[in-house]
Formats: sequence, C-alpha cells, structure tokens
Amino acid sequence: MLARPKEQIFKDKVKNFYPLNVQNLKEVFSECDIVINTIPANVIPEEVLTLEKIPYVLDIASFPYGIDKKLVEKYKSKFEYNLYLSIPSIFAPKKASDILLKVLYDNL
Repeated sequence: MLARPKEQIFKDKVKNFYPLNVQNLKEVFSECDIVINTIPANVIPEEVLTLEKIPYVLDIASFPYGIDKKLVEKYKSKFEYNLYLSIPSIFAPKKASDILLKVLYDNL
C-alpha cells in the first residue's frame, strides 16, 4: 500500500497494512505483482517503468491519474495498465470492492 500523508501511514499500520512512502516506490515496485493506485497525482515515475519487472497497474484515481498518460503510451509494451476512473468516489465501498475484484479477475 502506498500512502502519502504520515497520518495515513500510521492508520494503515494499525490495520495491518504495510504502507509505503512514495519516495520508496522504486525499491519495491518490481517486487509487486499488482499495483492499485488511488492517488490522483502522477506518483509512479518513469524510472520505475524502465525496470525489468513491472507489475500490473490498475489505476482507479481521478485525473491526473497515477501515471502520466504519455508514459503509459511510451511503455505500454512493457506492462499492463488499466484505468478505471474514480471507482472509490463513484460507488459505495462495498460495490467498489466488488468492481475491483471483477476487474482483477477479468484482466489477470
């Protein structure tokens, strides 16, 4: 789990998630199988898209999304990427999780 505010990182640790800081992304990105981005900011930099192993990226954030669209186009042959706009804010949490599971099952 990737989180920006320190308060959110603390809350996630209490819930037994293992949040990462955006600055540590390069060290762990290639260790992931799936990355689900909910941060509406370009937090996935180009340098991680040049790694040998790139996980499947499911981007459910609103604009400007987790990866710059130009980078997605540039590296589309290296990794799978799907954009599902604003799922968490459009649907109730339970329905959003159902949609995410369906998306994952359909794309993996």
